[in-house]
Amino acid sequence: MRKVKYTWLVFALMLVNMACSCSSSLNDDGDDEPQVVLSDISGTWTEYAYKCSDGYFVDISGTGCVYEFARPDAFTKYQIKDGEKEILTQGKWNYHPETRTAEIKEPRGWDLTIKFDFAVNENATLYIIGKTANQNQTIKVKRTSK
Repeated sequence: MRKVKYTWLVFALMLVNMACSCSSSLNDDGDDEPQVVLSDISGTWTEYAYKCSDGYFVDISGTGCVYEFARPDAFTKYQIKDGEKEILTQGKWNYHPETRTAEIKEPRGWDLTIKFDFAVNENATLYIIGKTANQNQTIKVKRTSK
């Protein structure tokens, strides 16, 4: 009789454990997924912070680069210095919404891959991967025009 009680107790605990794990996976809000997903990145994105080597973001509002994704496929990265537009990189872009990744083909071969993590209010974190370690960076941007 005692063995039957323990068997039922173990069985009941297993059922409760399975029910809890199922309900928690159903209620998972997908922390790995971004809150906002955009299917179109065209427009002008202005850099306002960059991730420094110590791992935190440094505010550079008003002095950062501008990333312009013009339709149909023209990409330009530039800075405004002394009222003049200084072009740093140009090329053609192709965006893959399912992976939130833009591929930039640059004529000189310095191609970039930019992964977007979208936030609210037209903000995003960009993970930029280039051919060299010096091209790799993480920045925060705000879309300033579409």
